[in-house]
Amino acid sequence: MDSNLLKVFIAVANTKSISLGAKELNFTQSNVTLRIKQLEKGLGYELFHRTNRGVVLTLAGEKLYP
Repeated sequence: MDSNLLKVFIAVANTKSISLGAKELNFTQSNVTLRIKQLEKGLGYELFHRTNRGVVLTLAGEKLYP
């Protein structure tokens, strides 16, 4: 597992927002979205529920977060 993908995951989980996570990492929002999708594909499950107010960790995301 790529540690850079985990850093992106943690930033998004901490801010509960892909755009705020991107801002924190100085990445574009599309880059962060792509990296989250790569991580989810590699793990085989979704890590976030996307909402109009940001993102919420799924049960699988909650297990990975600690």
